[in-house]
Amino acid sequence: MSWKKVGVVIVLLLSLFLVSCTSDPGPSAGEIWDKIINIGTLGFLCKSGWFGTCNYEDNLVAFMRILVGILVFALLYVGASAVPGLSENRNVSIAVCIILAIMSVIFIPGAVLAGIGAAYATVIASILIGAPIVGGLLLFRMIPGDTKGGVLLRIVVLFILLAVLIGVKEQASELLSPGLLGGLF
Repeated sequence: MSWKKVGVVIVLLLSLFLVSCTSDPGPSAGEIWDKIINIGTLGFLCKSGWFGTCNYEDNLVAFMRILVGILVFALLYVGASAVPGLSENRNVSIAVCIILAIMSVIFIPGAVLAGIGAAYATVIASILIGAPIVGGLLLFRMIPGDTKGGVLLRIVVLFILLAVLIGVKEQASELLSPGLLGGLF
């Protein structure tokens, strides 16, 4: 090992030692956990005291605003790369796309952002619920029904599909009960 590398390692170890020797005890485990929970609940997007009190919906709308801004920028940047004047100068196209994305996202109302999120969640939930059901029905159609074993297997597949549908119905009725969501539905 060369002396340059040894010197670099000694400087790094000395720096780490000096950084660890502070008079401040640092954050406790509870404070670290509170920061993790703050990130998970999107509380870092809206601090109470700056603009009044913030609730979960405000945090969610702020997060949706960030996500839609990134999406709008990406779509505009792909579109700008097709424009002959902007495709040669990448810095200008990035600046134009950032400005247009910020302008677009700022003026989208919060209700529209919540609607975008709800529509996307509905599509994904429908796919996740519908895919096993469609797969089960395709499996049912592919099983030959001319033997006793085939008929028995078809009946088993139908009972499994029925159990899935009953489970989905139970979960949906539990989610839409008045006590769970505070009487919104």
